[in-house]
Amino acid sequence: MILIFKINVKFSTVKTQEYNKTYNIPFFFNDLLKLIKTLPIQDKLKIEKELEKETLIYRSKQLSQSIKENQLDMESIVAEVTEYRIGEK
Repeated sequence: MILIFKINVKFSTVKTQEYNKTYNIPFFFNDLLKLIKTLPIQDKLKIEKELEKETLIYRSKQLSQSIKENQLDMESIVAEVTEYRIGEK
């Protein structure tokens, strides 16, 4: 994965000239990982909590798509329980 960061640099000189430049910097996953590893533990924990929120939403959507809708009605349940109880006698 490549992330592109756009950095706008704006500065003025003594003669009040203004410069504005945009840089596109490619940022790879390993770069991001290295950056995260340099952070203090408190920031890492914040990132962890945010990622947990996002992955929880993703996993819950995946789970809800994989679960089949319950087709049983009360009559079917009662009939099956009755059949089971009759078979035990």
